[in-house]
Amino acid sequence: MTQPPTGDPPVREPVATDPAFDPARIKVVAFDGYGTIFDFANRDFHVAVTSILAEQRIETDIDAFFQTWVSSSNKASVWSAARVNDQRADPDVMMNGPLPGWHSTWETWRRQFDIAFEHYNLQGDGAVAADYLRHALSHVEPYPDAHDTIDMLARRGYLVALLSNADEDFLQSALSRARLRFSIIQSSESLRAYKPHRAIFAALCARASYEPHEILYVGDSANADVSGAQNAGLATAWVRRDDRPYPERMGPPSVVVDQLAELLPVLTGVTS
Repeated sequence: MTQPPTGDPPVREPVATDPAFDPARIKVVAFDGYGTIFDFANRDFHVAVTSILAEQRIETDIDAFFQTWVSSSNKASVWSAARVNDQRADPDVMMNGPLPGWHSTWETWRRQFDIAFEHYNLQGDGAVAADYLRHALSHVEPYPDAHDTIDMLARRGYLVALLSNADEDFLQSALSRARLRFSIIQSSESLRAYKPHRAIFAALCARASYEPHEILYVGDSANADVSGAQNAGLATAWVRRDDRPYPERMGPPSVVVDQLAELLPVLTGVTS
């Protein structure tokens, strides 16, 4: 949709997709990091990869390279043993199987770049490329409504948490630069586990000292955030950041919002 030239974009009404969702039960609101709180999505990774190739003086089909880089994520990540093919990992193994050995997000990026460089027979430096992404994700800006949403939820008495698939260095740097405050901050590095595995959500529940059904997990990823949290018994809010439909193969989230600012009305029924 074309945005108006001035002013804020129109806000669509939040849509509750689970009739059993009871906002009165929620005591904790926990957020994903990148793509949910921080404005960094797939398009931004494409821009970053384009810059990385330019800095390394590599000439290639950028779109094809990027798709190869993206599709190599399962092979490069801790979920490599859960792959059913080069493009997809078994979601049940990712959510409920034994926890795989851990390595950092930086290491996953390095391996992705090495795979893509080798695929196209390019002389690139995967470690330097991963460093570029680490720096980029350390300096991202939060979405415009992130501060107010977090503050208003806290003032209403909710425990506000952050649970992100991220390394501590770039996540903490981004939080510090943005001056964002959460009562609980957990990362895949601090927990040595990645979403969507149920263990990472169980760790959140234990740290918050609340039952899973008392926690609303908010994220932009249908797989890592919504499906993973649902599998662990949490209520879920899917942040619909673009026009892509929610995957039909997955159970629907408890609620759908287009902006973080819609969360408080969903939880309290107060629109202003």
